[in-house]
Amino acid sequence: MSNLEARIQKIEDRLALQDLISSYCIHIDEGQDVDAIVDCFVDDAVLDLSGLGLPVVTGRQNIREFFISVLAGTECNAHYSTNFRINRLEGDEAECQSYVHAVGVARGGSDILVYAKHQFQCVRTEKGWKIKHFSEPYLVPPIHDIPDFE
Repeated sequence: MSNLEARIQKIEDRLALQDLISSYCIHIDEGQDVDAIVDCFVDDAVLDLSGLGLPVVTGRQNIREFFISVLAGTECNAHYSTNFRINRLEGDEAECQSYVHAVGVARGGSDILVYAKHQFQCVRTEKGWKIKHFSEPYLVPPIHDIPDFE
């Protein structure tokens, strides 16, 4: 691969990874298509929300069931993802992060407010970049617990 081709590939990968992270957040916020959320992940992905006091979920089917519960338990969500950074990009593997300000309203009426860091380990697949491992530790400790979505 020429230097120009390598530079173009790096730009394409960066944009695709940013699109993946944006899609993940937008699909949650739209709250209508669980399969679109799950499509952001590989089959054996890990969704580690233990940093928020929520479960660690493994595999697309379990991730799907988790997000069915999340969407059923919330009236609305809004994720604002900023400070995107690629920490490592080597061939078909990438590690990236972004900060997220997530707000929402649970069906019971309580507010949801999260300031966290999205940490992604991604892999390139035949269908594009997908999330292999996702974790979300707090950047700012919560004022109150977020609802239990298990």
